[in-house]
Amino acid sequence: MALINRGLLKTAAPLLCTRRFRGKINIQKPRKPHFGRQILIDISKPHFGPPKHLLPEIMKCEKIKDTIAKMEIDNPFERILANECLNWFNTSKMVVFLHVNSINMEDKTPVYASLKKNDMHLRTYGKKIVSMATTGTRYEAVNQLFTSHQNIIFGQPENAAKMFKILKKAPQLVVMAGIIEDKLLSKNELVEFSKLPNLDVARSQLCSVLQSAGSCLVGQLNQSQQILVSHLEKHISIQNSPTTEDNQTESIDTKEES
Repeated sequence: MALINRGLLKTAAPLLCTRRFRGKINIQKPRKPHFGRQILIDISKPHFGPPKHLLPEIMKCEKIKDTIAKMEIDNPFERILANECLNWFNTSKMVVFLHVNSINMEDKTPVYASLKKNDMHLRTYGKKIVSMATTGTRYEAVNQLFTSHQNIIFGQPENAAKMFKILKKAPQLVVMAGIIEDKLLSKNELVEFSKLPNLDVARSQLCSVLQSAGSCLVGQLNQSQQILVSHLEKHISIQNSPTTEDNQTESIDTKEES
């Protein structure tokens, strides 16, 4: 037996036996945890609503639950953005709506800078912000143009030609429609509007048209007088023509007699 014990390995008996608690665990009155653990317990503690038997009958209706689930949370930052958007609509006489295809910021930044240099501003708003800003105003019809985040250009009508020239550098920005002087225009109408001359040239053209109309009116008023004068002169010439012929015949007769 001794030889067998020497040949086989023996397991070493542990000198210490560790336990988590030295004494018995007090289940009825457990010890309070330390401060960090207590904070973690308070944060992760689940929150249960009032019991169903304490709720009023109106809260137990399924339709009311659906309407409560659909209720939107009032976001003050969204209201600030909506007021900013409405202010842009009210202060800008030209508002152009863009459809944005895939474009990176390296291509979009030069367009933004060029528009800013020409007193035009490129802004990005979502459907919810535009709906909050335009609902109940004269711009409510533009909500049909928005499906997600889209870009809007705010400026003045005299810069329409410069805007189309700048947007040629970024074909990813497609013009859909615009508002000029509180009138909704399509893309083709915006292009035609951009080709119109400026105010000074239009005034000079108007002056030339008015001047030509005045000269035409004066000519029409004087036309009857001129026709009458020409007819009188012709009549006088006709009356004087027989006397000259008689004088010529008399002179011929005198010559023959002589």
